Amino acid sequence: MKNNGYVQDTNNQRNYMFERLDLGVGETVYGLGERFTALVRNGQTVETWNRDGGTSTEQAYKNIPFYMTNRGYGVLVNHPQCVSFEVGAEKVSKVQFSVESEYLEYFVIDGPTPKAVLDRYTRFTGRPALPPAWSFGLWLTTSFTTNYDEATVNSFIDGMAERNLPLHVFHFDCFWMKAFQWCDFEWDPLTFPDPEGMIRRLKAKGLKICVWINPYIGQNPLSLKSYKRKAIYSNARTVRCGSGINGSQVWRFMTLPIRMPANGTPTN
Repeated sequence: MKNNGYVQDTNNQRNYMFERLDLGVGETVYGLGERFTALVRNGQTVETWNRDGGTSTEQAYKNIPFYMTNRGYGVLVNHPQCVSFEVGAEKVSKVQFSVESEYLEYFVIDGPTPKAVLDRYTRFTGRPALPPAWSFGLWLTTSFTTNYDEATVNSFIDGMAERNLPLHVFHFDCFWMKAFQWCDFEWDPLTFPDPEGMIRRLKAKGLKICVWINPYIGQNPLSLKSYKRKAIYSNARTVRCGSGINGSQVWRFMTLPIRMPANGTPTN
């Protein structure tokens, strides 16, 4: 059973459409993208709007307006902007989703198994290229450890081996660079004086290596100087100014290739 409606906020003249779908007794809801809350979404209010809120909040980096339940179906809300979900929150027997629009489109995808639901969902939306096999292995990260060096990294890796836990990828979080001098692509020489040797030693253990980067340059002289020297900072056509966690920043379009000609001036 379902019911829908249209609401106008008289304070700002914004229009909203909503839909309510029934939840059965014992029906549990999963999905809505990467989240750092309980795996079962019942009782949660979720806004599918990407935010850099860390890993200890209800905000998320990768939101997807799709959920599935243990009753063998999924629901995809086909809306490119923010979708607000109330999953058994306002009413335990309902999933409500709403959008700021005068039009609401969604698709119910039958299974009846979770695998079949996901198969039909990805056939409908499109599937990405298959990543390399190693990327499906276990990853280990320093997370937001603010002071670590090669000895710390080795202690993490050795701890996995001592517990007989397989490890495929090691990820260096942001403090492989100097604190808050992001993102200049330079290893902090105080904590990582020999990054090439360290990476070589880690790869000898059969590990793939990943490092944290973001597509921005903090607007301080050291960061910008480093970018220019490394030919990462290109002409103004490829950057935009904005703000972020480090104050004013220049945002680089990292998907545009940079070519280094003989004269040393980077071009796109």
